[in-house]
Amino acid sequence: MMVTIWRDRIALLDFLPSHTGKLLSSVQKKNIKISESDFEFVFQFVEYGIYVDNGTGNGYRKGNPGDLEILDKSYRYEHGMKRQRNRRPWFSISWDISTCVIKDAMAYLLGEKFSGLFDILTSEKV
Repeated sequence: MMVTIWRDRIALLDFLPSHTGKLLSSVQKKNIKISESDFEFVFQFVEYGIYVDNGTGNGYRKGNPGDLEILDKSYRYEHGMKRQRNRRPWFSISWDISTCVIKDAMAYLLGEKFSGLFDILTSEKV
């Protein structure tokens, strides 16, 4: 379901006309492992999808003190950059909501299993 949600979010985003569809087609479920007390979900998508989600990318460097000339209107005009970069959260919002739902479901299931252990205990008088 997560893959479907992400693909739907990407399809609804306001991408540039030059959008190739690479991010949309890259979103895949790779592996799911579920046991009684543990689970692992592995998804895959192109790395720049995280930059799209955060509204960052080329021009943003780690350790920059915050004076990003790429955000300056005159710099953008001189370099033919018409639109200012904005966050397009296709990943993070859905991920946060889903992890909360999964966390609550696992807590409930583990709680039920734990309380079931007390059901089998019997009290003996000495």
